Amino acid sequence: MNISTRPNRFLTGISSQLNQKLPANLSADELNVVLGLGSNVGTAANAAWTLQAVAPRDMFVRDLVIQATADAIVTAITINGDALVLGGNVTAAIFSPTNLSRPEFGLPVKGGTQVVVQGLQGATANAFIGASFAID
Repeated sequence: MNISTRPNRFLTGISSQLNQKLPANLSADELNVVLGLGSNVGTAANAAWTLQAVAPRDMFVRDLVIQATADAIVTAITINGDALVLGGNVTAAIFSPTNLSRPEFGLPVKGGTQVVVQGLQGATANAFIGASFAID
């Protein structure tokens, strides 16, 4: 059975607009918007944890999101060895996905740079800890 189809003018118009806005020479990694720092599974109470990644290209790290229990503490955020957390321990909740007032870093990061978030789990064991930066 041969069914003829008619092109959808609305979808055709949208795709042509998108193609005009995206330069043809963009590589796949330039379209990425998140740098995942990995995850820890089954973190025991009062245990230290580390999440890290190497920047695959030059970028700006923006918004850090950490998924952890309410009693988890961030002890260090370092980019290429430079500390971004000063003073005492910072609660991980400040970087939670539900906190819409999370601090934004807006820092340039060169490709090949080590990005590290370290913390300490609170009195509650955690099944999952994960973190990622929004990037440009």
